[in-house]
Amino acid sequence: MSGPKVIGGRGSRLDGVLSGFVASWLKALSERRLQGVAESLLPATAGQKEEVGADPSGHPQNMPPAVIIGRLAWVLGHARLTDSQRIRAQGLVHYGFGAGLGAAYGAAGRRWPTTTRGAGTLAGLAIYAGTHGLVLPALGIQRPPWRLAPAAVAWESASHVVFGAALEGARRLTEAGE
Repeated sequence: MSGPKVIGGRGSRLDGVLSGFVASWLKALSERRLQGVAESLLPATAGQKEEVGADPSGHPQNMPPAVIIGRLAWVLGHARLTDSQRIRAQGLVHYGFGAGLGAAYGAAGRRWPTTTRGAGTLAGLAIYAGTHGLVLPALGIQRPPWRLAPAAVAWESASHVVFGAALEGARRLTEAGE
């Protein structure tokens, strides 16, 4: 069995990258609506909404991609970024990470078809658990889900379900097009 092609054609890495971009865009589009629904059912306090990752509508500078880009700039020796600079630059992290996950998901789905079970929703939840449950807390960027406001956990995990489903939908479209 040969590995994935570098560009073009059915099952290429480029297909996965593009699928990741599309899924990241749909995830971002869904977040504010999901936040509103979650907070109507599980109201968050003003203090909870100031936590990293809790409030994309009111505190976008506290979303993990914005915090990561701020830390990365500091590590690279740049001056501290303003909130507006971090907000503008956070798309690099959001879409870059999504594109990488798209390429990995596409390759995994070809190699291990069970990866795509649940129409991508299980992969979305696994991505949430891995990033928000393990990596971000380990890096000291965000508290683990069991220490966040329930509304934040609800909308963020739901947005990852959207991401996974969109990733699978885009993967199927690119495969069907060949």
